[in-house]
Amino acid sequence: MSGRARRSEERRHRVRSARSEPRAQTVLRRLLAQRSAALALAAVALLMLTALAAPLITWLADTSPTAFHGEAVDPALGGLPRGAVGGISAEHWLGVEPVNGRDVLARVVYGARVSLLIAVFATALSVALGTALGLLAGFLGGWADTVIGRLMDLLMSFPGLIFMIALISAAPGVDRRLLLVVVLGFFGWPYVGRIVRGQAMVLARGEFVAAARVLGASRRTLLTREVLPNLIGPVLVVATTSIPACIATEAGLSFLGVGVQSPTPSWGQMIATSVPWYAADPAYFLIPGAFLFSTVLAFNVLGDAVRDALDPRSQRR
Repeated sequence: MSGRARRSEERRHRVRSARSEPRAQTVLRRLLAQRSAALALAAVALLMLTALAAPLITWLADTSPTAFHGEAVDPALGGLPRGAVGGISAEHWLGVEPVNGRDVLARVVYGARVSLLIAVFATALSVALGTALGLLAGFLGGWADTVIGRLMDLLMSFPGLIFMIALISAAPGVDRRLLLVVVLGFFGWPYVGRIVRGQAMVLARGEFVAAARVLGASRRTLLTREVLPNLIGPVLVVATTSIPACIATEAGLSFLGVGVQSPTPSWGQMIATSVPWYAADPAYFLIPGAFLFSTVLAFNVLGDAVRDALDPRSQRR
């Protein structure tokens, strides 16, 4: 019986592997068939390339995010940039900050790197915790489901933003980027866990799980080789939509002064420092705001497109 069970298991996984590649190709084809999704994917790819190439971009522009350019501002005008549109020139492609003259391009591209790193690692943490705990709760049920479910309810009942502000403010000596990753990931996993739990409960009652159990598969095998692979789609959708939420939250916390601290650049921090100058120098306000808006919009559109590509029935008619 064990030999037949093993051979049946191997055949089943060979069939599943053979089907996974065409399904991935189908999802990619559906994704690229949507013009908005293709544009969003191109925007996200360009943003990631910009973040990765930040040192090269600043080297080509002969500047850095922390260098002061006193010659680019006019003390007689209270520190406003010299020239039109925020001091845009051949030396400063997106202008400079008022008063200190730091290059806006350098701070924007390094701010993209900071925002993406925090968002990606925080999302990875929340997805890992949410998938593991949601899978256990949905598959095992009973006391495990009760304990993990009540923990999710407890964390989701907290006013997350207020608690984040209090927690980050209470740890002044800790690296803010690392702290933001931990805090955002910790408060984000219950939302992932809820989705994974519901999907795992449905899959645990599926015929293929019952067949594998009859053939002698262990509980660990059922979890890792039967249920978990079928959760990749929902988890991918949740991760894609969690990244822009983390970017926006990080920007909001930095805007309030409890996120990334200067001289480390952050879009939210740049927007906060530009508020007193938006009437006299709107470019300094608009440039980081446009990058933040475009990034969050692109990730949200991409997340919706990934959901529709994985499940065409979810498309709005």
